[in-house]
Amino acid sequence: MLKLIVKNGYLVDPSQGLEGKYDVLIENGKVKSIDKSIFIPDAEIVDVEGLIVSPGFIDIHVHFRDPGQTYKEDIASGSRCAVAGGFTTVVCMPNTNPPIDNPNVVDYILEKAKKVGLCRILPAGTITKGRKGKDLSDLYTLKNAGCVAFTDDGSPVMDSNIMRKAMELSAQLDRVILDHCEDDKLAYGAINEGEVSALLGLSERSPEAEEIQIARDGILAYHTGARVHIQHVSTSLGIELIKYFKERGVSITCEVNPNHIAFTEREILFCGGNARVNPPLRKEKDRKALIEAIREGIIDCFATDHAPHQTFEKEIVEFSSPGIIGLQTALPMALELYRKGIIPLKRVIELFTINPAKILGLELGSLKPGKPADITIFDPSREWVLNEETNFSKSRNTPLWNKILKGKVIYTIKEGKIVYKD
Repeated sequence: MLKLIVKNGYLVDPSQGLEGKYDVLIENGKVKSIDKSIFIPDAEIVDVEGLIVSPGFIDIHVHFRDPGQTYKEDIASGSRCAVAGGFTTVVCMPNTNPPIDNPNVVDYILEKAKKVGLCRILPAGTITKGRKGKDLSDLYTLKNAGCVAFTDDGSPVMDSNIMRKAMELSAQLDRVILDHCEDDKLAYGAINEGEVSALLGLSERSPEAEEIQIARDGILAYHTGARVHIQHVSTSLGIELIKYFKERGVSITCEVNPNHIAFTEREILFCGGNARVNPPLRKEKDRKALIEAIREGIIDCFATDHAPHQTFEKEIVEFSSPGIIGLQTALPMALELYRKGIIPLKRVIELFTINPAKILGLELGSLKPGKPADITIFDPSREWVLNEETNFSKSRNTPLWNKILKGKVIYTIKEGKIVYKD
């Protein structure tokens, strides 16, 4: 019987309301018990004195570019990024080539993830065939193949009738819709509509492009009873709309990308294409509204939207591929809210663990006895730099390149196995 004791750490597990110095006993890949002091003669011991111990992080939104664009990232390199960032479970988006709209692609991803064996990779299937917005995918078949959610992420579903049908069917299948909200008739440009776009003469993506889609899909969720999750919310009005629907009992949740709480549209002036992301970095008032929504509990989880691109694809802002890598930088970015006294550490961990698990309907994000022993252990004060030596991605598109970051994952354990050690 394989036994491991994570000893002397400061455990924070929001799912159980636990916070304090505890030992965690793992047997055969599952949590056996949690106590103030555990001693078993034949157990391996990992002494984590002075470190924070939490359930393994879950990222509901990543792009591993596999199949089709593996020069940017693949399942192996993406998995290394994930575990280095403390993520034991990730949901990969279906805008691959070919897209995840049939069981063959699902099987490919699951089989390759199993061979790599670092983190749990769960595919999201497309809402529409080829992500073209015209015909519904076979959602029933995709669910049976292993898809945990449905989304056309990267593209909005513009046809309201198709989205309504998708919600009706997803409700029957007990799957959540991960909703990319940008009206593509308004969101056709490169950066946020504002003073920076005017200064640089760049094409614009207006905030109302996002807000119109949130309003529409909130209404559809109200009428269909579907579970809808708004991806990468970025505007102050978007937050107000989500709050409105939540207060009326709609099954609506939302995520925030750490980049949207750390940066504004002005980052384009310093980082160029490496600060281009969809939806774009917004104004300071939007950034502050997102932070307040985290504090109030309106925002349900962090999601990195880890989106790797090679350097040549980021050279010209107007034509650059949108996206920022984020798996390794999410924790230090989120911890800034804790350090500034905006939210407690327990809330930070809740946004990375039990909340995304609930959104997906997964029995994860918790260290209750009997659960998989997925554990993230980190030093909130450790400083480090993301550079060629520490970056595990094939890409380096981030405003945080060569910047000092505070907060470092030291161990990542998946099902009782140490899959990352700093």
